[in-house]
Amino acid sequence: MAKTKEKLVFNIPVDEYRDHADSYDGICVSCGEWTSGGCEPDARCYPCDACGARKVYGAEEAMMMGYLNIAEC
Repeated sequence: MAKTKEKLVFNIPVDEYRDHADSYDGICVSCGEWTSGGCEPDARCYPCDACGARKVYGAEEAMMMGYLNIAEC
């Protein structure tokens, strides 16, 4: 039987999400670090500067894939 890895979900306020999306930031779904721009909204599997994993997703893509839980604050 194959082992499945649990998906990390990051909680983020809606204003912070908008700031990251407007700045073209991406989030590494492995370590949780945000990039500083240069990440298309639909980016997938970009390399992470912090941990090296190829798991950076654009803010919009990460939200649509269920990696971001956006809360109204």
